[in-house]
Amino acid sequence: MDKYKQGAKRKFKPKMDQQTGEYKANPFGDSQQALTRAIFARKERDEFFTEAYSDIVVDLFTQWLVTEPHCVKEREYLYHVAMALGSVKERLINVETYGFNQETIDYNKSQEGDI
Repeated sequence: MDKYKQGAKRKFKPKMDQQTGEYKANPFGDSQQALTRAIFARKERDEFFTEAYSDIVVDLFTQWLVTEPHCVKEREYLYHVAMALGSVKERLINVETYGFNQETIDYNKSQEGDI
């Protein structure tokens, strides 16, 4: 992350105001840093959930392979657990992604209903 920040600082240098001699704020650099952090966080999140999800699904599939073909209820149970795992993964990603923004999202939805 620091290498991205250093690269952005070199590329997007703040500009000096000619009249006052002070540096102007650089919203482009700030937005680039925020975007880089968001991309990095998304990549880490995707890798985490994909790795964890894959490990659990492989374990379930291994258990399914061990069962006898006539054990239909056990096989169906393992299948439904794997499908439920997908729903849990989706919900965790939604909560992690939108969790801090939920109050704002709810407020905006309530404002849209008032119009």
